[in-house]
Amino acid sequence: MEKNQGLSPGLKSIFKFAGAALGEVIAEEEGRRLFLSVESVRRQMVRFRVSGDEGKRRTLERTFRLLGRLSPKERAAFARAYTVYLELANACENAYRTHRLRLRHAHAKPVGGADIVYVLTAHPTESRSPGNIRLMRRVQDLLIGALEAGSPPAKQPLKHLLHLVWRAGTFPSHRPTVEDEARHVFSILSDLILEEILRLRREGRVVRLRTWVGGDKDGHPGVGPAQTRASLNLSRRRLLDFMNMRLLRPMGEDITLLRSAALSAAWARVGGILKGLSAVRPGDGGRIASFRRAMGRFNRLYRRRLGYPHPLGEQIIGFLELFPGMVVTLELREERGRFREGEAIAGMIRYLGSVARGGDIRWYVRGCVVSMTQSAEDLWQAMDLMRRVLGAPSIPVIPLFETPEVLSSAAGILELAFKNPAFRRAVYKHRGARMEVMLGYSDTAKRMGVFPGRLAIDDAMQSIARWGRRRGVTIIFFHGAGGSVGRGGGTVEEQAATWPADAVRLIKITLQGEMVERTLATPEILRSQILKMAAIQASPPAYRGAGAWNRRLNHLAHEAYKSLVESGELREAIRTATPYSRLGALQIGSRPSHRSARAGLESLESLRAIPWMLCWTQTRYLLPVWFGLGSAWRRLRREPRAEMHLARALKSDPALRSFFRQLGFTLTKVEPQLWRRYFQSLAPGFSPDWLRALERERRDALDLARRASPDGELLSDRPWLKESIFYRAPMIHPLNLLQIQVLARTDLSRQNELLFRETVTGIAAGMLTTG
Repeated sequence: MEKNQGLSPGLKSIFKFAGAALGEVIAEEEGRRLFLSVESVRRQMVRFRVSGDEGKRRTLERTFRLLGRLSPKERAAFARAYTVYLELANACENAYRTHRLRLRHAHAKPVGGADIVYVLTAHPTESRSPGNIRLMRRVQDLLIGALEAGSPPAKQPLKHLLHLVWRAGTFPSHRPTVEDEARHVFSILSDLILEEILRLRREGRVVRLRTWVGGDKDGHPGVGPAQTRASLNLSRRRLLDFMNMRLLRPMGEDITLLRSAALSAAWARVGGILKGLSAVRPGDGGRIASFRRAMGRFNRLYRRRLGYPHPLGEQIIGFLELFPGMVVTLELREERGRFREGEAIAGMIRYLGSVARGGDIRWYVRGCVVSMTQSAEDLWQAMDLMRRVLGAPSIPVIPLFETPEVLSSAAGILELAFKNPAFRRAVYKHRGARMEVMLGYSDTAKRMGVFPGRLAIDDAMQSIARWGRRRGVTIIFFHGAGGSVGRGGGTVEEQAATWPADAVRLIKITLQGEMVERTLATPEILRSQILKMAAIQASPPAYRGAGAWNRRLNHLAHEAYKSLVESGELREAIRTATPYSRLGALQIGSRPSHRSARAGLESLESLRAIPWMLCWTQTRYLLPVWFGLGSAWRRLRREPRAEMHLARALKSDPALRSFFRQLGFTLTKVEPQLWRRYFQSLAPGFSPDWLRALERERRDALDLARRASPDGELLSDRPWLKESIFYRAPMIHPLNLLQIQVLARTDLSRQNELLFRETVTGIAAGMLTTG
């Protein structure tokens, strides 16, 4: 999709073709009657797009009644039909984006080097089954081939894949274990993606992959040394398979053709050592070191004999630079106060130390995040555990600052931590005067609201960077951001405008849950993301801090948001009118949705930030992104020349411009009609005054977003995205209506539990809006 145009006719054409093929599959799998019900509702949703408020209300009511008349078996098939339809929309958009990127990259100008670290994570919002993802990848590849050929997809192969998708189902059949999540994450590292990472490296754009899967102990009773071992072994198998098939096997064939006894003998030594690397076990570091030495000797011998290096030998060395332990390097995480002997985290560290014996522990683990860091003592305790278990602070301790009060005092916490000579020595001596600091976007937004949270993080980055310069310490910022606006999403170009100048030298960011699949969907999509970051690193934007008007807006929005989240009404609304109370029925992640065993909602602290955002996304209200801004704007617009001050602030303040683009995107996706329907059905006794106050807040936030737009329209700078939302949003509505009907039941039968999972998966697919 071109930046300033609507959706391409080519994309519309391929989706129309794919949608028709899906219709045939539904009729063949479930019968004509079910297909006609699906088609009837689809046509109603088409009319919904252009109806007024009353027309939309009547359409939803008619659809709600129609769905209520379906049998349980028909409801399940109906939900699957719309879920697959929305997944197909994502596959079509990904395919078209890949096709366009291939054309663009063919004529792209060099943009310089890059230094990027992606930390692959799994989170409780991943609702699709790995089997479904793999099949939809095949659908996507088929569509890409058709676009490249300039012809419609082959119908029978497409229908064959859609039949498999239908029968395989869309959501997991059981709650995934940590091993399941690791297996899924590493399966996304296809040969094509790994080859692209090597290709980017040869161009001077270094992309390193790490993972929390198997290392993220924070509040997770299912993580310990066994899961750490499983994660390392699963990534070892994936990387060894790639190295054998794409690098070692063709290189070995070349050696045979050269008929050199010396080269053959050296190559045999490489192969002999490689056989001992099939599993990660204690002493693996020594075996990896032996392999690296043998590979280095072979490459030197090859160069002496032939006068030039073997291209694949050079690639193997590059591969070992990116994956030095021939695993996706782990990063550990545990909550503050739990770094004690006898805790699982101590066993995980001890196991990693035994694995690294004979090599370098940094090949297997690159850091340990202390979540909910509140004091210097939290960091000292973690470092002391490293020293006791490993004999030295070999694993860097990374503070995670993720609450409003801690963000504002982060630099002071670091300064106090440096009062400890052992901690200070670990940073200067063991880390080369480099220190990593993680910033938590999701938890910050949950407590403050998205807009105040972003400004709090920006301010914290500036104060931490100043502290680092005073101390002679290079700060590496680790951004714990997700894909959605509520979880820190947004373009890196927009966010970098508010970062300290030295924060762009190395960009480290989490790829959370579904963002792993989206970013690594195709080599072209990955390359596109890396080139954007490379452009920023080649020419960092000049820093311009938040202006006075921005800060006033932020303060007023924060006060309004704080009063909301502290209210009993909000907790009751989450409990009764969102999927919150049924999260336990979802098979969407090994991690518990709560930090403690207590499932109550006495405070928001017990609810993890990501499931919190899931509730607002599923109900289509996305409240944390915009709430508070309406109240703030009501205050500010009463002042003289309010719109002039807004315009000046937007012109001079990149943070404000960046957020308002995301605010417009979010408000375009909000569906107040659906939100009201959740309340009418699930919480009929709720105060109508409270609901009216929420709606007033949304309307005023919408007014602010429109006044911030040059032409008074949302997403006017991204018409293709606006059109994508326009077409897809109503097709999510039937799943919301089914979800409301399920949630209205006192107890979930097995059949309704499966239907609930289907609706969650479908709504999540529809809300992706890949563009």
